Amino acid sequence: MGEIEEINDKIKESGAKPKRKLGKKGRIIVISSITIIAILIGAIFYVTLTSPPPEKYWKPESEFRMPVVNWSDIKNNYTVKRTHYNDINGTVINQTIGSEKSDGFFKVCLAVKIMDYTYISDNPDEVYTMFYLSFGKLGGDYIVKELVFKFEPSDSAVRTPSFDGHYFASKNLYFTADTGNYPTPYGTVSDRMDYELWSLHQIRGINKDKKDIKEGGFSNSFQIDLFDEYPNWTNHTITFTATLYYGKYVQGWLGSGWQDVHELSTSVTIYVVPEGS
Repeated sequence: MGEIEEINDKIKESGAKPKRKLGKKGRIIVISSITIIAILIGAIFYVTLTSPPPEKYWKPESEFRMPVVNWSDIKNNYTVKRTHYNDINGTVINQTIGSEKSDGFFKVCLAVKIMDYTYISDNPDEVYTMFYLSFGKLGGDYIVKELVFKFEPSDSAVRTPSFDGHYFASKNLYFTADTGNYPTPYGTVSDRMDYELWSLHQIRGINKDKKDIKEGGFSNSFQIDLFDEYPNWTNHTITFTATLYYGKYVQGWLGSGWQDVHELSTSVTIYVVPEGS
């Protein structure tokens, strides 16, 4: 028996297997795999450290109900005439304006009830309203992101007080509960809802769980203060807009987010004019 045969017999008897060296190509594959894994771990770690803290939410106790509206007959604007006198309860108006719009995927509706106008000597006059906005799903695989109520005044003499939650009602939507130091035109506030109302002129109803909601909405009282004093009154325009944002929520290793987001809006307008104009 030759020397090579004797070595092979000893290897078989010991049960050992001959060792193979990793070639150059194999080493490159191993190093590349380790590098890719390290990059992925680093990216996930970076996203975790740099992502903003989760937003806090709250929901009103009252259940939202959309008022019965004849959408084919209702007007989308109204003119409030100011007077420098009124009875003890102000000038009662009780007029509802509204508008709706659909795009095949969703329908969004907005109604604003103008309750009354009050003249207050040496103080801001007041126009008191209630707003209602809602949405309904018509079809497709999109889901609601948020429903936004927008208040757009024509000038700085038109303002609104702090957010009032007394008449606040909602269905299937949540609202930001974040607190911090938020700058507004009237000073710093700690409540993000007041910041968004005073600086961005909006209130957001949020689909916090990213569910496929079929319908929802919210409503609240809304007071408009007019800071120009008699007899130096001017004309004002206040536009209310309901905007529904919807899209697809995608979850992934490197983070989650909204994609293919669309918006659907409808609006109504209140004109405020001095008596006789």
